[in-house]
Amino acid sequence: MTDQPAEKTPTRVVIYGSCVARDSVDLAGGDRFDVVAYIARQSLLSPDHDASARFPAETSIDSDFQHRMMTGDFAGNLIERLTEVADRTDILLWDLVDERHGVHVFEDGGVVTRSIDLVRVPEVLSAVDDARHIEFGTDEHFELWAPRAEQLRETLVSLGLFEKTLVLQVPWALVTVDGRHTPRSMGTSAAEANEAYLRYYEHLRTLGFPILELQPLGVLADPEHRWGLAPFHYTQDVYEEVVQRVLAGRDGDRG
Repeated sequence: MTDQPAEKTPTRVVIYGSCVARDSVDLAGGDRFDVVAYIARQSLLSPDHDASARFPAETSIDSDFQHRMMTGDFAGNLIERLTEVADRTDILLWDLVDERHGVHVFEDGGVVTRSIDLVRVPEVLSAVDDARHIEFGTDEHFELWAPRAEQLRETLVSLGLFEKTLVLQVPWALVTVDGRHTPRSMGTSAAEANEAYLRYYEHLRTLGFPILELQPLGVLADPEHRWGLAPFHYTQDVYEEVVQRVLAGRDGDRG
């Protein structure tokens, strides 16, 4: 009788970001991951800039997930969420997709992420009417964001999560699998987005964040993606590569 190989315990993953990390885990991870927490729709400028009092009491939001993510963003609860799960996290996957539309800043200092969910809910969108929109990629946005990344690094170190963090630098796809140009996302093209993101990733590199990078010509958008066609909705092979490299790094740590 031969010994059966021991089953590997699923890697406990926390996702801070949105569709790049989540779709990789969901579409290519299989039973190799256990999602401990998913923190989406929250810019790095949102934590510790509470705007929860401005969230409307009544909304037309049908999704419990969307409601939780938006109220979490208004409250700026990223650090609280990370603290809650730090002791049961193997990998923290961070993608910057939710930074793409910038933030709304109120005069009292409250910050709200301009997420795709926010702009689709009239009551929530109206709640930021009096706030100033700071667009992603502008000098002002980056100059606010860069020190927040430094603060996050310090927090992750204190929580024992920094060495477990992996930033996903997966560029927006320029073309689809059938050779068409990808559509703009809320007015931004893939080429424009990729250029805007560069200095954010470079800053994270200077801070020592591990980064998993794919090249623009190596990713294609999938018109048949479950969430529809977008420059950040990729073909299956992209997710397979991300998962393979994430787990290879994890296995290396175990060794």
